[in-house]
Amino acid sequence: MALFAPVRSETTDLDAVRRYAVRVIAQSEAEDLQMKAVTLALLGGIMWRAAPGSTEMMQDAGGAKAILSTTLGGRHLTFAYNQNTESIEMREGTTDGPVLHRFCNRTLIGDFERTFSALWG
Repeated sequence: MALFAPVRSETTDLDAVRRYAVRVIAQSEAEDLQMKAVTLALLGGIMWRAAPGSTEMMQDAGGAKAILSTTLGGRHLTFAYNQNTESIEMREGTTDGPVLHRFCNRTLIGDFERTFSALWG
């Protein structure tokens, strides 16, 4: 049984990314975090490297947690904001998969490019 279900209102990858950005930025602003630039850089990397048609936004049953699911370099990845670590976690497979990378307000710009280039290569 799936814990997260796709939000069916998006029609393109860009719609899914836009909805995810709005949710994460709104959530982090309520906690006084500086996640706008991090979220935008991360989503730029996803749009740059994701397989066309593979990106969708999902949410938990209560609608509280937004998850972005996509395929990068043939690998299925999920991205979700973690309030405990104050970061967006990139996980292999599902939201229970291993954390591959955490993106937060301390992430350097070059880390985004290196992370997404490694996934593509």
